[in-house]
Amino acid sequence: YDPPSSTNIFSFVLYPQIKSNTMRAVLALLLATSAAAFSPAAQTSSKSALGATAVDKELGVQAPIGFFDPLGFIKNGPYGGPEENFSHYRSVEVKHGRIAMAATVGTLVQQNSHFTGLISTSENLSFEDVPNGYAALAVVPLAGWCQMIITIGLHEVLVKQRPGKVPGDFGTGYLGEKMDDQSAKQLRALNVELANGRLAMLGILGMWASEHIHGSPLTEVAGLA
Repeated sequence: YDPPSSTNIFSFVLYPQIKSNTMRAVLALLLATSAAAFSPAAQTSSKSALGATAVDKELGVQAPIGFFDPLGFIKNGPYGGPEENFSHYRSVEVKHGRIAMAATVGTLVQQNSHFTGLISTSENLSFEDVPNGYAALAVVPLAGWCQMIITIGLHEVLVKQRPGKVPGDFGTGYLGEKMDDQSAKQLRALNVELANGRLAMLGILGMWASEHIHGSPLTEVAGLA
């Protein structure tokens, strides 16, 4: 990725420092988000969805790791008994997994294609001018970030977990498809989502680490295109 031109407020001389500061900002944002996700919150009963299954036999307990809770968060967590703790931490895992899947797919897609048109008419900035990876943090206008933050905030406030349902059930279906609770089809879909979300969380963190080391995203696969 070429550094922004002199018409941008970020000069070539400052660009390496911006990249370093951006990485720190991204990491700080991730830590802050994680802290907020694990902070005490109002409890939502989920006994009808979890009560029939011991937490060490729940969805997501998959080979070869099996049930993995070395620090005892499920037993000793601050949200109540094991069922309440499990429900909270599973909700956090599902949310982060979904975000990571979207981020991973977005990084791969943006490496090869962009929207047409302008992202900012006032700055005459097109979507094609926005680089892939976290270098975009220094290019997208502040108004654009504000719009994204407001949209995410409204989603957090307005879209709620359905009481008594499995963590991550917001009543929107599965890409529009309705599934019966605890049906074989639903249980398989939820297991697949958990596995893919975990891989995506590792994947997007790996992409960011690689970009920080090499200076551009997806360096390892750049020669395969």
